[in-house]
Amino acid sequence: MKRLLIILIWLPTTLATIVITLALQNFRHHFAQNERLASLETLMSPWQTTSYQLYSSLPRVLGASTVAIKGEDALPDLVSQYLTKNDSPMAPFAQDFVATARKYDLDPLLMLAIAQCESNLGKKMPAPDCYNPFGWGIHSKGTLCFASWQAGFEAVAKGLRDKYFNKGLNSPEELMVRYTPPALDKDGSWAKCVNFFLSQFAASE
Repeated sequence: MKRLLIILIWLPTTLATIVITLALQNFRHHFAQNERLASLETLMSPWQTTSYQLYSSLPRVLGASTVAIKGEDALPDLVSQYLTKNDSPMAPFAQDFVATARKYDLDPLLMLAIAQCESNLGKKMPAPDCYNPFGWGIHSKGTLCFASWQAGFEAVAKGLRDKYFNKGLNSPEELMVRYTPPALDKDGSWAKCVNFFLSQFAASE
């Protein structure tokens, strides 16, 4: 009789112990999982609240206009900052500079590199009030000048589009053959200069 009583007491006690043990293990498992999730959320929260802006890389085809992925087009401001930093007299006309290049589907940075190589961004003009920072039409037969910076941007951008890019001359090396043939006898110095400044612009974007 005592053995039967002991068995009757032992069986439910054992079952209760097993149930309680399983419940505690389950509780600990969920508790630990929640702690890990909370820690993960804490680590991730700075990234979740960070806003990102995408910037376009420089176009590989020089005849194509630069396209900004950013919500607000930053290129005119960047060109303005570059011209201002280098004390260029063209700085107040940066918006016109970029707009004119894009009007003819050109990369404004290519025109900027040409102006850098030809006139140190308009600081070395062939004549006073000439407004020709690109060395356009300047040769032994005479010097071509324009009435304003905007007129110079317009004439050169249109000329590059009509006489160069539309004829398949796309790279600085190809442009150089017609733009400044004497540079061919100087180890392609003009194309090297233009490519150098294009690479500088790409590195600073």
